[in-house]
Amino acid sequence: MTPVPKILVIDDEHSVRWAFEKALQKAGYEVALAETGAKGLAFFESMHPDLTLLDIRMPEMDGLQVLKKIREKYPDAQVIVMTAYSDMETTVSAMKLGAYDFLSKPFNIDECMLLISKGLNAREAKVDSTVETPANQTGGLKGNSLAMQEVYKLIGKVSAEDVTVVITGESGSGKELVAQAIHYNSNRAGKPFWAINCTAITESLMESELFGYEKGAFTGAANSKPGVFELAQGGTLFLDEIGDMSLEMQANLLRVLEERQIVRVGGNKRIKVDVRIIAATNKDLRKSIQEGKFREDLFHRIKVIEITLPPLRNRVEDIPLLARYFMAQLATQRKGTPKVLSDEAIVVLCAYSWPGNVRELKNTIEQSYTLSRDQIILPDHLPTEVRHGGTSHTQIQAQPVAEHASTAGAPPPQPSNDQLPAKAAGVVIGAAKVDQIENLIKSFVSQSLKDNISGVAHEKIIDAVEKELLFQALSMFKGNQVQTANFLGITRNTLRTKIEKYGI
Repeated sequence: MTPVPKILVIDDEHSVRWAFEKALQKAGYEVALAETGAKGLAFFESMHPDLTLLDIRMPEMDGLQVLKKIREKYPDAQVIVMTAYSDMETTVSAMKLGAYDFLSKPFNIDECMLLISKGLNAREAKVDSTVETPANQTGGLKGNSLAMQEVYKLIGKVSAEDVTVVITGESGSGKELVAQAIHYNSNRAGKPFWAINCTAITESLMESELFGYEKGAFTGAANSKPGVFELAQGGTLFLDEIGDMSLEMQANLLRVLEERQIVRVGGNKRIKVDVRIIAATNKDLRKSIQEGKFREDLFHRIKVIEITLPPLRNRVEDIPLLARYFMAQLATQRKGTPKVLSDEAIVVLCAYSWPGNVRELKNTIEQSYTLSRDQIILPDHLPTEVRHGGTSHTQIQAQPVAEHASTAGAPPPQPSNDQLPAKAAGVVIGAAKVDQIENLIKSFVSQSLKDNISGVAHEKIIDAVEKELLFQALSMFKGNQVQTANFLGITRNTLRTKIEKYGI
């Protein structure tokens, strides 16, 4: 008879323990509950659970301490960590300590049960992955979205494994930041991190930049010079935009990766190199292989692990965090009173598609911070293309308000984009893309929920949207209540009642 799997839940929140107890028992698992880290460790020692659900933020002994103690003694333990604070450092630390996976609160209990089942099934194949936790240095890589959580998990898993990594993603999405995070969380953290952009160096100079050169190797080589492979000795070499490297250099790079030796240009001495390679590209290398522009053998050599970085438009919920992070950076660098972003500006930022990704967002924040004379950055302080959705992408199509036809069925003119308050933009938005509308609504609700509106959240948010909708619609029809009511699809009496309610 197959033994019943044993699950240990360690969480200081009674409601969380209660929910898991009911769900796990219903699924046929044996369950033990602990409200503190110390008690959880004692339970672990006595019952040896098949899987542990562990909260990170707990008093006295936090989850990372508990996880470290468990993994030190039981390196094959299956642990799923849980927290309401999904920051990169916590996720990376947990994954590096050997956590099986990471759950962000609040979570769906059905998804949790699926993950638990997956963890139990993988238990037998679990490989010992305990690692020493180095200094936590993550640079400017920010984001709490699910997409970025997956990236953090991979960083945590591969950083201590001395394997070659290729990072794919659009230009400006932060590939070098991922490479830095891997390096500074690896056993090579105390050694150099060198980056070289394969598109910024001419083909004729690439070989000498990578491998160095001896004195007299070519005109102007007055002295010997080491290349980045030697400069990065013992550390990490980041080859950015490797997809643009010539086929000849690809062959040379492949030879170095296989032999772990380089020869300087104009020299004949083989120099051993101990360097971890992390490559990045915004190109589809598989397509480049088919087109004969990239060597298939090199692709398989560098793609031991592949990390795909999502574009900013696919993680809109990270935009407020990133924007405020860049604002804080500028505040420490510039003189005077620190400036802040208004909620309206945040909403506009979230509605833009960001073809230049995080780099474009950073430049936008810096431009607005520099040019604004006010302490609060408003939508008007943002670049024109951001306010209006960009010139090369689908954007809000709006015309100035004009005298409307008297016929109720005639199509109403669209209000100018400048007339749309940011919080109402998700409602009266003209011909904006559907995803822009959804992003605006999502950001507005998210910002509103941060206010102290417990118990009245639904009323406050719905009223805010409805009031702005009525105001905008009345403006479109110059205050004509009949036309406004027909346009909105409500009766004139209902419209009058709402006008009185909101004092419009």
